[in-house]
Amino acid sequence: MFARASQAQAVVRGARHPWPRLPWRWLAAGLVALLIAVLVAGLLARLSDPETLPITRIRVEGRIAHLDEAMLRRAVAGRVQGGFFGVDVAAVRDAVEALPWVQKAMVRRIWPDTLQIRVVEQVPLAIWNDEGLVNTQGAVFRPAADTWPADLPRFRGPAGRSEWLAARYRDFAAILQPAGLVLAGLRLDARGALRLRLANGIEVVLGREALEARLARFVRVWRKALAAEAGRIARVDLRYGSGLAVQWKHNRTQTTHGE
Repeated sequence: MFARASQAQAVVRGARHPWPRLPWRWLAAGLVALLIAVLVAGLLARLSDPETLPITRIRVEGRIAHLDEAMLRRAVAGRVQGGFFGVDVAAVRDAVEALPWVQKAMVRRIWPDTLQIRVVEQVPLAIWNDEGLVNTQGAVFRPAADTWPADLPRFRGPAGRSEWLAARYRDFAAILQPAGLVLAGLRLDARGALRLRLANGIEVVLGREALEARLARFVRVWRKALAAEAGRIARVDLRYGSGLAVQWKHNRTQTTHGE
């Protein structure tokens, strides 16, 4: 009986023995975690130091026709800070995309010291209201006037209609092309009426309805009767059900032609 009691006490003492050791294990684990955190923080601070792995090269890529690369480099120079790991790539991208001839920019780091800037340049389609340019998607952008290409068509219209005019320009150019006619400008008034200017100086009045059908009618009559008189024509008005009116340069009279 006494032997069993002694064994029971030993079991109890053995079961209680590990518990006093657990706080020391927790303390040791905490110290290790703290040491690791300090080392990581020190490493990050070291890597973010501009003197550690500084950016020494800026590589500009992409097809550039109108963008001033020197201006691009100046725009990002103040943002290339913090070393390879610390440089703010998003801030560099925003600075590049703020340049008027840049449509989109992609920026990434290349080990160990290079910042790559890939540029998608704006592709101009037309001059917008003599105050900016329209790109091929119909968006207006405003670079310095002395950088505008000289041979662009001209769009005039209310604010917010540049995308619509860009789409009409593509459609109308395709209709005119088989007749050898080149579209030089579009004018949309506040009421939604549309006029075209051809490269040969002739004004074509389309109005507000059935625009493609009216222009196709003009092309048919042009081939049959008007091409030979191109030098005498000032304006062609297509706002008729089945014909058109021609205004001549000198006598200012109008003649209506059917098909």
